[in-house]
Parts: sequence; C-alpha cells; structure tokens
Amino acid sequence: MAQAIILIPALIVIAMLRTQSAARVALAVYIPCIMLVPMYLQFFVGGLMLNVTTFVSLFLAVVGVYTWSSSLRFTLLDACVLAYAFSGFMSDFTRHDVKLGVYGFLLFFSKCVCPYWIGRTLIEQTGLRREYASRIVLCMAVIAVLSLYEYKTETNVFQDTVIRITHSWVDWGRQTRWGFARIAGPYGHAIIAGIMFSIGLMLQLWLVGTRGWNSQKLFGFLRLRRQSLVITLTIVLGLFMTQSRGPWIGCVFGLMVALIGFARDRKRAAVIALSVLAISATVTAVAINRYTDIDDSKVTDRDQLNASYRRELITIYTPLIEQGGIWGWGTPQILYGGRGGYSTEHDSIDNDYLFVGMWQGYAGVGLLVTMIGLTFIHLVRLCITLRSREDILFAYCMLGAMVGIAFSASTVSLTDPMSQILYLLMGWSYSIRATRTQQGALAPVATSRFAFQRVFA
Repeated sequence: MAQAIILIPALIVIAMLRTQSAARVALAVYIPCIMLVPMYLQFFVGGLMLNVTTFVSLFLAVVGVYTWSSSLRFTLLDACVLAYAFSGFMSDFTRHDVKLGVYGFLLFFSKCVCPYWIGRTLIEQTGLRREYASRIVLCMAVIAVLSLYEYKTETNVFQDTVIRITHSWVDWGRQTRWGFARIAGPYGHAIIAGIMFSIGLMLQLWLVGTRGWNSQKLFGFLRLRRQSLVITLTIVLGLFMTQSRGPWIGCVFGLMVALIGFARDRKRAAVIALSVLAISATVTAVAINRYTDIDDSKVTDRDQLNASYRRELITIYTPLIEQGGIWGWGTPQILYGGRGGYSTEHDSIDNDYLFVGMWQGYAGVGLLVTMIGLTFIHLVRLCITLRSREDILFAYCMLGAMVGIAFSASTVSLTDPMSQILYLLMGWSYSIRATRTQQGALAPVATSRFAFQRVFA
C-alpha cells in the first residue's frame, strides 16, 4: 500500500489537467513535490526506482511539448539533453544488457529530459515567471523554518516521516559541524540543501530587485510587513544552517555575477566582478590545495579530512574514467548491489563530474559540461541583448544560480532533486523571452475531440 503514495501526485495532475493549464498544474503540484517531498521516498516497481515526481514530470513534459511544438525551435542544448539520456542507455547497455540499458534511459528521461522540457515549455511561454520564482523561494523558506528543529536536535523530520511510511532505514546519516546539525531538509545531504538554498537566494534577489513581493500574499492569504526582508533572511538562515562550505563559496561566486545586473554601468560592473571572481577563484584554489595537501594519518580534524577525501577522489577515479572509455562503467547500484560508488574505500563520489565520468564515461561528462557551457553562453547573450530591466535582472540572477551550481557540483554528486532542478533551470534559461511579448503568447487551439487540451497552455 505504501507504494501507492507515489501515484497520488500523478492522479492529482490528471484531475487538474481537465480544468487548468499544464503550467498552473506544474506550479501547484510539480514544484512543491520536487522542493518539499523527499526524493528518497521511492520504491522499486518492475525493476524501476520510482518516486513522487516520476509520472508527474512525464505527464507535464509531454503536455508542454505537445502544446508548444508548433512554436518550439530545436536547439543544440535540446539535442545534448536527449543525447545525455541516450548515453545513460549506452553506459548500462555496454556494461550489462539491453534491459538494464532501458532502465538507465528511463531513469535519465524522468530526472533530466522531463524536467528540462517542463522548464522549456511551461514557464516563460505562459507568462508565469514570477509565480514560479516565488513558489520556489517560498518552498525554500518553509524548509528553512522546518529545519530549525533539525539544526538544534539533529533530528530530521523528513527522514523520520519516510521511515514511518516505508518501514525501512533511510541511508542518509546525520552530520554535525561546530556543535550543531548540518541541516539537509528533504534533500538527503546538507550540500544538496545548500545548493537549493543558493538557488532560492538568487531567485529571491530577482524578486526583491523587481519588487515582486509588493502585491503578493504569502500562500495566497498572509501578508507580512517587510515580507521581502523576512523571506530573504529566512533563505540566508537556511543556507547558513547547512554549514556547507562548497555551496557557500558557490553562492558568493553566483552573487558576484547576479549583482552585475543591478549596476547602472553594467559593462564596468562586469569587468570589476569578473576580475574579482577570477582573483577569488585563484585564491580559493590555492587555499583548497594547501588545506587538502596533508597526511591523513597525522590529521584529526574531520572537516580537513573530508576536504582531503575529495582530493583523493580525483587521484583514484581519473585513471578509472580513462579505463571506462567513452561509455563508462554503468550504474554503480547495478554493478555493486545498491552501493553508490565504484570503490569500497571511496564509496561516496563527492564530485558530480567524476561521478558522471565513471557512470557514463567521456560521452556523459562531455555532454554535462557542454550543457552547462551552452546555458552560460545563452544567458550571457540574454544579459547583453535584453532591454527590460526586469528581464536583464532575471538573466543575471539565473546566470548566478548556474555559476553556483557549476562550482558546487565539484563537491557533491547532484542527486535528486538537484538533478531535476538543474535541468529545469537549463530549460527555463533557454526559453527566457522579453516580458513585453509574454502576454501575446497563445497556445494552439485544441480540437473538439481533445477539448481538455484548451487549458494546457
């Protein structure tokens, strides 16, 4: 019976699509699911690991592509996302068999392709940019408030809830630093939570810069005095409580980029920001190199040992990636019966680029870097060409979010829901359009045979 829980959001989506647009349904169901529901609330069904977003993302992505197919322009990033899913198939097909290759493809399709096309078709085209940004920010504020209990007591209410539902242990241990818990919220790991709060802060920066909260009520009914300040401080508090240095550094780098959009002379601000960013990145790299260049047997500081562990990962896994070739070694959970890594001594691969390189070889990691690079280039182009202040600020804040993610990915494997958020942001970035044209965007008119499709746009 517990398995039926993952079908509830999908059933809600199907019911809502009869009366509301797909964009509104995604805003009401999909965004809260990926932001608030633990993705480790999952079950094996026919050999596939399914969670609450699996069918929801599939339904909404199909509807979005169908509705806007006539106006979509196929891009290089679109091709890379599809190729990335195909590389997931090939990595398991070449190392295992066709069945496991199909499982690998479906896994990537639900966690990468579907979120990408939701972002690509259901936000900008429907004029709901502000609504989606504020919904994500509010969800992160809720997580921050709920995690105050975890920060003090080291008890994660999300994990406890999942344990009660599934009657099985959640394989995410609690971590402490400086005498307090590193909050993970519903995201499993504190670093993932840190990246999520960093993204929320970038979107909140845009909402504050465009006075996005002035006419909005929290959750539709609650209005606070100075609610922009309250929400901002709540997000910052959540980011602090993760006590994750990687996302902190990534957030600082992202803020350097995002704040360029607020300057009167953006060219001058860009030169200054990029210069500071280059110097900061160099100093950070040198400091990290010195901090991690240690003899593990002579060091007792756990934080320094954790940092040194990530340095060891590069030494250990780089030769294995070379041996894995173009398609890599396949899914580690399949290779080693549930274990997440490829080495008994270094089970946790706390570097997404290394993890993808092991899993999908040169093809996978090459596509991942290419997709991030293409998103950077597109957002920079938008920062230069857009004319509306609201649009320019949004492009810079999205670019800042991507910078933070790209850096933080070197400190952790981007598990769910971070993988879905990453591809949602990529698709969203590639669909950004000038605000003045949003009101004129109309969905294709549905035929009487499929009358319910009238609300899909």
